[in-house]
Amino acid sequence: MKIINPYRYKGEFLKGNLHTHSKNSPCGFYEPKKIVNMYTSYKMEYDFLAITDHYKLTDISEFNDRTDILLIKGVEYKRKDHQTLGINIKEYDDNLDDDTNHQELFNKVDAEGGINIICHPHGTREDYWTLEELLKLDNYTGIEIFNNNVRMDCKGRAVATDLWDELLSNGKYVYGFANDDMHIFSRAGGAYNMVLCEEKSIDSIINAIKRGSFYASFGIKLEDIKVEDNIISLKNGDKRVPYVYFKFIGKNGKVLKEEKGNEASYIVKGDEGYIRVEAYREDGARAWLQPFLIEE
Repeated sequence: MKIINPYRYKGEFLKGNLHTHSKNSPCGFYEPKKIVNMYTSYKMEYDFLAITDHYKLTDISEFNDRTDILLIKGVEYKRKDHQTLGINIKEYDDNLDDDTNHQELFNKVDAEGGINIICHPHGTREDYWTLEELLKLDNYTGIEIFNNNVRMDCKGRAVATDLWDELLSNGKYVYGFANDDMHIFSRAGGAYNMVLCEEKSIDSIINAIKRGSFYASFGIKLEDIKVEDNIISLKNGDKRVPYVYFKFIGKNGKVLKEEKGNEASYIVKGDEGYIRVEAYREDGARAWLQPFLIEE
């Protein structure tokens, strides 16, 4: 039996949001500088931020010399339906009303060294993105399993772990992201991705995301994520919190084990297919590890 552990690398966790809109989007409000100030304000503690305006690649060169926060170029493709994020791309070129060229876009972003993320799968309706549609596509890194803007707007369902489990169970091993989808101040600082990086650089962040060395969060910090002697273990990283709930989940969304405390572990049997871990608190905060793939 082999357990593929995406957290086996050395480094430190960097905090970032990969879905942000400036006034260059038709639904945005703030200049990029004001947005950067939001994400570096008191206790926000973000290390990186992707500006992903709708069908426009916003110039962020004025922030190239910043060392407190790294700015990453990005775009949100499509006008309305089946929107996706292209992160760390060099140029934008698309027919924003063409709903048939997603694979072409994914291939182009991938060839440029970027990553593709499926936006809010249950955003404005349950079938905004369906399992059947996503199984036909390749070269996307993952899906938004949590979108803070959808949560705040109450127009759809912010959590999409059900679709994630369906994809994983069908052999589509993609990762789960938590993003703010920031348009206005109240959406800033809710969701983020904690990426295990060797150094604080855009290349290191992108490489770590591509190998799954990150977890998605809506207010929970995790640490000491490891695999030893076929045991997956982790700890609550916030010492101010007396306990959290841990849930180990396998193929088809089956709950394998639940545990309450400041640490949790699971002994891998070998027939689980994959194992992913959710942590949550009674106040609604959550975190999601990327799946550990199990090869018999």
